[in-house]
Amino acid sequence: MAPKHLTVEKYFQYKPSLALNIIALVLFFLVTIIIAAQTIKYRSRFMWLVVFTGCLEVAGYICHLVATETVNLTAYICNLVFIIMAPNFLALANYVCVGKVAEQLHLTGRFLNTKTIASVFFIIDIICIGVQGAGSAIISSTLQENGKASTAGGNIVLIGLAIQLLFFATFSVVTAYVYHLQRTKASNRVPFQIYVCLLATILLITMRNAYRVVEIAVGWGGYLNTHEKYFYCLDALPIFVAFCIYSVLHFGKYLDAPLALRLPETTKQIILNDSSSSVNAPTGTSASSKAIPSQGQNNMTVSTLV
Repeated sequence: MAPKHLTVEKYFQYKPSLALNIIALVLFFLVTIIIAAQTIKYRSRFMWLVVFTGCLEVAGYICHLVATETVNLTAYICNLVFIIMAPNFLALANYVCVGKVAEQLHLTGRFLNTKTIASVFFIIDIICIGVQGAGSAIISSTLQENGKASTAGGNIVLIGLAIQLLFFATFSVVTAYVYHLQRTKASNRVPFQIYVCLLATILLITMRNAYRVVEIAVGWGGYLNTHEKYFYCLDALPIFVAFCIYSVLHFGKYLDAPLALRLPETTKQIILNDSSSSVNAPTGTSASSKAIPSQGQNNMTVSTLV
């Protein structure tokens, strides 16, 4: 049972804003619904990781709301765990995406292949999530006992975040290298929008993780942790913008969807018109050479569009 002397201000370290909490909750709920609908449309299974992250964010802000209005320590602990750990799953989606890009580009090598890229970073991220979860459990335990966050628990969370930040920087280099290979050596292509989405979300997640590392490093009663504006500006906002980017440049739109779903409507109409022209061409004319592009040209067109 939580200590009776606890107040909202004591465990939040500030007076939480109800309006900001509701706005964040509604925005994350809406963008999560949008991404879930796109994931169903494009049949992109790994993008459910992003949807799952959105669900954790929504749950975190619901708990934040309950803790603010009812002085509920359990709700506060759940809010802390969900919001700290949720963005880790966004990184998992990026790892899988780069692995799929490497597969689509037919990249080969001892380390540069689909299984290695996805598996190595995926396992590291899971370990970091476990470390942060253990630290959060220690913090929760000490909060329930005496109303104070454990320094040891905070240090464990800090270690998990720092390791994740280091390997996320390494992953950024790998992503840049894959893009370099596409431009110089790869026989295939993936749309540039994938790299835009990867780069933007990597930067945003890195910004958020760096904030969390500094926040925990300066202490539970430090300046960042005692001012709510930094939480919304350096945690909630970067992650929400990342969600917006995923919704606009959904990976499944360019990687997992059938070709018919990826082609613009104008391109589909051109293909249909060309097919009709070839069927209706007068007998005796070389319709195949005029209306139907050669196999090499057709492959070039499809690879460019896809």
